[in-house]
Amino acid sequence: LVSILAFAACSSPTKKAEQVTMDFINALNTSDYDKARSYTASEQAEAYVGLAEYFDSEKSEEEKAANSKITSRITRTEQQQDTVICYVETIEPSDNPDTINQKVVLTKVDNEWKVVEVPMK
Repeated sequence: LVSILAFAACSSPTKKAEQVTMDFINALNTSDYDKARSYTASEQAEAYVGLAEYFDSEKSEEEKAANSKITSRITRTEQQQDTVICYVETIEPSDNPDTINQKVVLTKVDNEWKVVEVPMK
């Protein structure tokens, strides 16, 4: 039992950060910007959500409906002290599918993982 708890304690932070990352990305993909903001803890991350919301407001209804077919997955995770970096691959469906690779940086705030940086390329 002790070894199981020790293993769970070691793997848990990264898994929880990955779950927050996917919840954040899925909220963006489904245009749920209030929910996406609930996962942020910095001005930069909130600005990223605001930018996504702005560009989404410029889309046609047909383009917005296509967002439900977007798929995302974490391709790699790095843990650096109290920070976790998740690399996310998002595929936007179309005749010529676009693949977007993003880096999402999380840190613990009040004992919860929060998105603090989504670098814009």
